[in-house]
Amino acid sequence: MLSSKLAFKQLLLFALPIIAGHLGIVLIGTGDMVIAGHYSSECLAAIGLAVAIANPIMISLLGLQFSISPVLAQKRGRGEDISEYFFSVLLYTFFVSLISCILTYVSSYFVSYFGYSENVTRIIIDYLRITSFSAFGLCLYQGLKEYLQSQEKTLASNLIAIIAVGVNLFMNYGLVFGKFGLPQLHEVGLAWASFGVRAFMALGLFLLTIKLLKKKLVIKWDFIKEVFTLGTPIAFTLFFEIMAFCSVTLFVGKFGEIQSAANNIALNIGSLAFMVPMSIGAAVSVKIGHAYGERNFPLIRIFSKVALLFALAFAVLTCLVFSFLPDTLVALFTSDQQVLEWGSRLLFYVACFQFFDGAQVTQAGILRGLNITRAASIAVFIGYWIIGIPIGYYLGFIQNFEAIGFWQGLTISLAVVAVMLGLVLKKALKNVQQESSHVPSM
Repeated sequence: MLSSKLAFKQLLLFALPIIAGHLGIVLIGTGDMVIAGHYSSECLAAIGLAVAIANPIMISLLGLQFSISPVLAQKRGRGEDISEYFFSVLLYTFFVSLISCILTYVSSYFVSYFGYSENVTRIIIDYLRITSFSAFGLCLYQGLKEYLQSQEKTLASNLIAIIAVGVNLFMNYGLVFGKFGLPQLHEVGLAWASFGVRAFMALGLFLLTIKLLKKKLVIKWDFIKEVFTLGTPIAFTLFFEIMAFCSVTLFVGKFGEIQSAANNIALNIGSLAFMVPMSIGAAVSVKIGHAYGERNFPLIRIFSKVALLFALAFAVLTCLVFSFLPDTLVALFTSDQQVLEWGSRLLFYVACFQFFDGAQVTQAGILRGLNITRAASIAVFIGYWIIGIPIGYYLGFIQNFEAIGFWQGLTISLAVVAVMLGLVLKKALKNVQQESSHVPSM
């Protein structure tokens, strides 16, 4: 019987490279914001708005791939050779990439209807059209990462993500300001840097897995169907959640460039913190998926407990940091005093929802390992779109709280989602316990 202490150690060792990789991916976006902020407040606001349009499409469709690792982990737990599924992963990834590219490019045709200034609109359209083609690199990297992660191989993919942070900063600074012998492309340089760094990440991981191309070409359509069926609710969950944050970004854009820039900074800082519990959720989904495949029910309960404790401890830490050092954190992004003041005020609400955010994403990971994904999409839809966003709209526009009102709504949303998923998880673990009582002892 695995002790809680040993389970925590195993989960931590497995999660650390994932945390580093996820932080690397978000730091790439943070690097975009830092360079944009140093170019101009208008550029910072425009890139934030462009990302608010692109992310609901690109990141949500990545959710279709998030089911790859738990599904393969379950098959590995049943003793299957998962190398037979490599070509199926590549084909599935291509389909996701193609859809992501087309939808992101098409979204650029709707920007002119949002009512932003002419220059901001131009920057957003250019950014969307160029980065739409980066979907192929982004999805290939994610698909290969999920494949390796199912075998608890996390070092290479996440090391590439960390290296990509430096590559992205180099390309961003060089292409925006014309440094290091690169052409000066101004704001559009940020888009080309995103395209380049995603291609770099995909190529790096592809070269590390290229030996698998020697395997016999077999497409397992049942596996693709299984991954799609499990991944579709994950994609909707991500869409509802990301669209909520991005909608807040678009609404806050109506209050002017100062609040929009501050909102983008708070969102980036919050996203950095979110990567840790998100990584815990990804790690525990594989651990529980493998245990579920083995029908090892006591292990499921142990890993569930230690994952939630891990997320809780980190939430305490981030809440304290955001509460006591808001000005220091926001100053890393901008020297504009008005943006600094607004960013520090918004960061208070980022501190408030750390516990709820960590709990909900960790619980979703546990449920994903148990093949339960629909509940999370329902909880997120209710929490954000039935409760949180309407409240935020009322507080922001009707009560004139502006950006603060929307962030108050987001805090309420995350609290509702965390409670709802907690109830689902409690029932799921109870069912697991009942199921374990029917498994004959060895």
